[in-house]
Formats: sequence, structure tokens, C-alpha cells
Amino acid sequence: MTVKINIQSNIKEVERKLSRIEKKFLPEIIVDSVNETGVRATNAMRTQIAKNLDRPLASTIKSVMFFPAKLSRREFNGLVFIKNSWGKAANKGRTPAEFLKPLLEGTKKQPRKEYVITPTANTKLNKFGNITAGNRAKYFNDNEKYFIGKPKGFPSATFGVWERYGRQSKGDTSGYRIRKVANLVKSQQFRKQLDFFKTVGGVVRNTINKSLDKNMKRILYK
Repeated sequence: MTVKINIQSNIKEVERKLSRIEKKFLPEIIVDSVNETGVRATNAMRTQIAKNLDRPLASTIKSVMFFPAKLSRREFNGLVFIKNSWGKAANKGRTPAEFLKPLLEGTKKQPRKEYVITPTANTKLNKFGNITAGNRAKYFNDNEKYFIGKPKGFPSATFGVWERYGRQSKGDTSGYRIRKVANLVKSQQFRKQLDFFKTVGGVVRNTINKSLDKNMKRILYK
């Protein structure tokens, strides 16, 4: 998901204000203005993620990035985007763009494997409100303590991961009790909580012309 900061439509207006000699500074004015605007737009989107999501990871907040315009390469466009990879890091699971997509679009989250796993009141969560990878592995691999499905004798029970606990919950399981520690569903519907294009586009519209005027005065009359 990206937003390109392209101000070609603003350049003619700026050029009309400049003399022939002053126009040689136009590339510097444009690059500085694009980059100033891009940083503000990026920070605005990061702030929205921090405020609207429940205990987001720092890596999720910082996944909103800005690729700046570069005067040395005569590249006058900037790019605000959400990372779609973890770079050199391995086994990180869903990329930020994949994770945030349902929250940006208000769509369904589809499972990477067979099910989407969601917590219950009995689920142990980390400080960020997530089920850890270690606990996920236990749910599906520790068949003595956990089982998947609907327990017999409980007509109102729903499908998910159930934990055996209490007296002799492992080995000889007589006398144990059970509790549901995770829901397993085919998909999970999310409401739209973030608006990338409105946030970034709004900052660009409200900032770029002011930045052009400010940098034109700063560079031409310093």
C-alpha cells in the first residue's frame, strides 16, 4: 500500500513566481518540500496506528515508511508506504502490510493455514494482547493437555482449542476439567480502523503548498 507524493501540478505555479536565475534553485525547493511533507504524512499514519490499535508492536507502527525524493538523482517524487516484507529477518509471520490490510479495508482476515485463531477469556496473552507462537505450538502439538474440536456432553460448546486442567490433567486424565483457550474460525471479519489514503493524502494536500512557499523563501532569500 503506497501513496506517491507527486507535485507536478504545483510546479507551474511556483515557476511563475521565479526569475530565470531563481529557477535554478527549483529542484532543491521541490525536493525539500516533498521530503518535509512525506515525513509529516508518515508520522501522521504512525500516530493513527498507535492510537487506534490495541497495544500495537513498535515494529507495526514503524512499518509505515517514507522513501524520500533525492536531489542528487533528480528524483522529485516521494513515496509513503507500508512495508510488505521483514527484510533479512526470517520466520516473522505475516508482513505488516498483510497484517494491517483487514484493518485498513474492513475486510475478512483469511487463515494462512486452515484456521484463524482468536483468543477467549481463558487465553494467555502477552503484553501486546497476542497469543504467543509458543502457546500456539502447544495448542496443536501437546495432545495430552489440549484437544481440538467440540467436547462431548457440552451441547452449547463451540469449535476450538480446549485445555484439560485440574487433577491429573495429563497422563491418566480421570477427574480433569476442560476450558476453551482459543477459537478456531475459517475467517475473521474486521471493521475498518485505519485510513491510509485519507490520512496521508490529507497531510499532503494541507502541507505541500505551504512547504513550497516556505522553502522557496528560505532557499532564495537566505
